[in-house]
Amino acid sequence: MRKSIVSKIFILGLFAVVLMVKPLHAQTEKQDTKDAWQFSAALYLWGASVGGNTQSGSTIKVDFGDIVDNLEMAFMGAFQARKGKWTVHAGVIYLDISADDTVNATIPIGPGTIDVTTKANLDLTGWVLHFAGAYNLLTKGKSRLDLVGGVRYLGIDMDLMASLEALGPNRSRTLSDSDSVWDGILGVTGNVSLSERWYIPYHFDIGTGESDFTWQASGGIAFRATKWVDLTLFYRHLAWDFKSDMVMDDLYFSGPAFGAIFRF
Repeated sequence: MRKSIVSKIFILGLFAVVLMVKPLHAQTEKQDTKDAWQFSAALYLWGASVGGNTQSGSTIKVDFGDIVDNLEMAFMGAFQARKGKWTVHAGVIYLDISADDTVNATIPIGPGTIDVTTKANLDLTGWVLHFAGAYNLLTKGKSRLDLVGGVRYLGIDMDLMASLEALGPNRSRTLSDSDSVWDGILGVTGNVSLSERWYIPYHFDIGTGESDFTWQASGGIAFRATKWVDLTLFYRHLAWDFKSDMVMDDLYFSGPAFGAIFRF
């Protein structure tokens, strides 16, 4: 049974309080109070697999390897402006996924239904936008922990064509839909320094709004190649649990990403 929106908002608030109390107390090093703005921009290639379930009971799963075989990837970019303890984030993800796979589908037949496993073609394009602000809770050397809050937007166009040979020759079913949702998000972001040039970037957030629930997590390894450029390799998982008025019941994108962060 899905939790109510009120319950989720309470959980988000409690999560924020727990995050704030100890790091604020444990802060051991003075924050950077420079007046000058510091900017960075990042570009990534994301090898995203896709999965989820429709409200009618069909299961969609296209593995990362299948997408690579079809030369489909995703693009990510981000911009960040920092001044003292405050940071402003903006990010964009573009997804263009097309693959042949098998799906488990529940098909209505007369007064009942039948479950079939069948061949299917999935075409999915989507945009994910992030707008957030962050406040630094802890800085120790080159490691930092920030509390982040903002909004996330998802817009998708999906066509799923299933061949229903179990119902007879030349039978097929096409599921097409366009949906979009806005959600508020709350989480943590930052990095753990390993050495002068190596560090672990991380991010985690949860949220709710026009979807029932959304969350994402990412982590990996980064290298300060020059004074102005970092190279990073990480894994990212991004997921939604939708309301019943959408064609999808839940949806996720997950996979490794490689990119560069430019500071100026």
